[in-house]
Amino acid sequence: MSLQTTDIENTIFDIHAFFTDWVGGRCPGNAETFQRNALDRISDRFVAIFPAGRRFGKADFKGYMSSIYGTNPDFRIKIRDIRVNHVNGKMAVVNYQEWQKAAKDSDQPNNGRITTMVLGEKPSGGVEILQVHETWLPDDVVATGDFDF
Repeated sequence: MSLQTTDIENTIFDIHAFFTDWVGGRCPGNAETFQRNALDRISDRFVAIFPAGRRFGKADFKGYMSSIYGTNPDFRIKIRDIRVNHVNGKMAVVNYQEWQKAAKDSDQPNNGRITTMVLGEKPSGGVEILQVHETWLPDDVVATGDFDF
């Protein structure tokens, strides 16, 4: 079986909706909720590179996200312009824009990023996130962006 566009898009939307709820404290803050909605979707060999160049693995991600549960009820994420660039059987490379509103941990609380995500099919079925690389959107794009979400 190969990855389907619908499953890829749902994975992107679902994990970002969970991040918003987690940081905002709008979901249960227990380990089971975090495991089911985040860690089970991420490869054990996960790599994330954030816009400032910081690199995270799965353990780093778990520690950081655990520490920020419920810290920012105003935080929001809007995913835009998903482009499934390559699907090769059990792997896919996708780009999308991630717009963040009231992001306390960013230099600019309202910001935009373009993200490249590599996804794979889990041996047990379903989709897992293998790698994420984010780059800031240009200032002029963000300045004219819609943060009404």
